[in-house]
Amino acid sequence: MRTAAALLSSLAFSLPAMAGSIQAPGVLGGPDAGPTTGNPAATVYNPAALSGAHGFQSMLDVQLASVRIDATSWRNGGFDPNTGEPYTLAKARVKAPVTFLGFSYEILDDKLTAGLGLATPFIGGGDYTAGENNPPPYTSHQRYFGVNTKVITGQVIPAVSFTPVKDWGLHVGAGMTYTIDIIQVTKTSNTGTEGLGTTVEDGQQVAAPYTTDAVLSGEAMGSHIGWNVGLLFDKYKLAQVGVSYTSGGTFHAEGDAKVDFPGFLVTGGEAKTLKGDVEVNIKLPPILRAGLNSQVTDAWNVGVSWDHYMWHQCCGKRDGDIDIKLKDKQGNAIGESDDDVQISVNKQQYSPRRLWDANNYTLFTGYQLDDRVWVGGRAGYNQNAVPDYAVGATNLDFENVGFMVAARYRLPMNKTGDKGMTVGLAYSKFFLFTREISGTAWGADVPDERFSPTEAPYNVSGDGVYEGRVDIVGFRLGYDG
Repeated sequence: MRTAAALLSSLAFSLPAMAGSIQAPGVLGGPDAGPTTGNPAATVYNPAALSGAHGFQSMLDVQLASVRIDATSWRNGGFDPNTGEPYTLAKARVKAPVTFLGFSYEILDDKLTAGLGLATPFIGGGDYTAGENNPPPYTSHQRYFGVNTKVITGQVIPAVSFTPVKDWGLHVGAGMTYTIDIIQVTKTSNTGTEGLGTTVEDGQQVAAPYTTDAVLSGEAMGSHIGWNVGLLFDKYKLAQVGVSYTSGGTFHAEGDAKVDFPGFLVTGGEAKTLKGDVEVNIKLPPILRAGLNSQVTDAWNVGVSWDHYMWHQCCGKRDGDIDIKLKDKQGNAIGESDDDVQISVNKQQYSPRRLWDANNYTLFTGYQLDDRVWVGGRAGYNQNAVPDYAVGATNLDFENVGFMVAARYRLPMNKTGDKGMTVGLAYSKFFLFTREISGTAWGADVPDERFSPTEAPYNVSGDGVYEGRVDIVGFRLGYDG
């Protein structure tokens, strides 16, 4: 008799340089980047601010984040029923590079500026095998979540800024976003029971061996298109205001998958691998940004910014859950067409993802020491978007506070000094608030047949303690002229 099992109970999705998270502490373009900053990074934050990028400018910004996530399970009182021992600590140790390459060119003086940004805006996931010595079988509670999930996106952003009348100090801008979507996932599945109970050997009933369940491995790729628009008012140096709106969209990827069925699910007891196709759809939020910059003196500026991620608009209800379609090469459920396999895999699967809106608040400042040296800093507070009931080892988001410090050195490349090369370094540190979670989606508080521990799909509790920390180093190289 065949039953059905869900293999993707939880996927990760995150923004720049943060594993296992929705919110992004990483900052593309440096501490002064935001809706009022006139450089090529404006293609991301506010295309209207390209008006401040005079002549030709280019920027390469590379950040490397070191992310450490530790998850302690409260499932079954914290004890693995397969071994009778406490679950081992689930550890994610990720180094995530985030890059931005941008160009801007002033086509008409003080009138029309074009820009092009190339970025990896969404990088994330979680490789929770760091705490495992000889997998499989896995001994941390992420066994029933994503053991290893990687989400990578590459984005191309052409944009323009137009100034109707210079004396008004008003600039408008618009851009298009073309995003390449890539996802890789390794996921073990609970096939309805934890552990194998007992078996019979030599006529005696004995404890069954501890073994892994079915394992899904997949890689998919796709793309989606979006847009952004913005306004900048900079008539007064003490009060430059910028606002922008970036559309949402749907992360869409299709590719190949395989399911490894352990011997106890195969007639004859020999493990078997079946190939298939996978499609993943993940809705993304619109983003509203606003910023105020004050040029206190010619050398010193201060500013504030606000980013509002409208997650609830796209992902606050059932239609925001991650949508996974899985089938064999003939279009059937994987395992259904193979007489040796004693279980098939649901063709339609979901991961819990009912999200809140989230806000990021930032205070930044910069000081031009002389013609060559600039120093700046940034401090911020970021809310989390994942409510407690949707938290899992790879669907995790941390409320956090952090700071960024940076310095840049500009080397003039001609006698008049209007052309030059800029080199910069930055360091960021984020303090993540520990999350102690109980009552996840499959509990009594949020009844939903998609997330049942006893009926297909067989999802399990993500209750536990989640801790993390993030350090980011950045390098900046630019040219203007």
